[in-house]
Amino acid sequence: MKRVKLNTNMIQRMATLVILVTIMIALSCISDKYLNYRNLINIIRQESTLIIIASAATVLMISGGMDLSPAGVMALTSVVLAKLCVAGVSLPVAIVFSLMIGAAAGAFSGFLVVIAKVPAMIATLGTWYITKGFAYVLSNSYAIVQGLPKNFGWVSVYAGPIPLMVILAAVVFILFYVILNKTLLGKYAYAIGGNAETARLSGVNVKAVSCVLYILTGLMSSFAGILMSSRISSGDPNLSTSGIEFEVIVAIILGGTSLLGGQGSLVGTLIGALILGNLSNGMNLLGIGTVYQFIVEGAVLIIAVVVDLILKGSGIKFKRRKRI
Repeated sequence: MKRVKLNTNMIQRMATLVILVTIMIALSCISDKYLNYRNLINIIRQESTLIIIASAATVLMISGGMDLSPAGVMALTSVVLAKLCVAGVSLPVAIVFSLMIGAAAGAFSGFLVVIAKVPAMIATLGTWYITKGFAYVLSNSYAIVQGLPKNFGWVSVYAGPIPLMVILAAVVFILFYVILNKTLLGKYAYAIGGNAETARLSGVNVKAVSCVLYILTGLMSSFAGILMSSRISSGDPNLSTSGIEFEVIVAIILGGTSLLGGQGSLVGTLIGALILGNLSNGMNLLGIGTVYQFIVEGAVLIIAVVVDLILKGSGIKFKRRKRI
């Protein structure tokens, strides 16, 4: 009999889809406030920044990298954006300069990981502390709310029945879906995550590709920070204190992307993000406190990592009868 290795990534993606549908059915039965358009679109809007960051971080993690700095980058971006606007810089120009914060942070993390050979977890956690620290220094630890232009809250508008924030998240998701599945950058990400040395011998500039992926993740973290800052109409050094970097990792792993690299998909990440969004929304509807939500999210993270390691480490196989 011939032994055939199953596509564990596909198994995990199907399992997360079943989990998402089960959660939605359960919540619709428990609460009559869940299954209505306003609540469902609010879930997607709440997860928009997570989807934006996770879209870039998924490609990075497929290549074998990891970034724990998004929360710090978001906070620093928010403060810089607000201070530039208060100083009289036009909003479009301020947004461009603020995006450069994320690109610079990503380049710094990429240098530490790829060139200096610092472990990704340590390097990007260091970037988190540095950017968060600068956010507190520049803002004197206070949110910037005075002197902002009237158009600072531009992202709160709707395009018909759909929030602009949701549309922007969809655009970013589609962009990175194309990058991952239709471009050489995506192909190289899979190759590097599968075996970096083999990819290098095949002519892939591993260092350059890895640095670009860190820069893109930093850039999307800044973009998410701009959107969140606009939504709350302030430059806040405490922006995203809920640990969005860990939510990003949970969503990515839930979606079937391996911590070891080489496997993953953006569709799976989207499903993982929606699972987190529905869990959070459901607990809010049921009156479950925030502290308990942290416990649930922590448990989900542990379970997701354990399942990922089991599936990727064991290599599920089954026997198929040989045809006569």
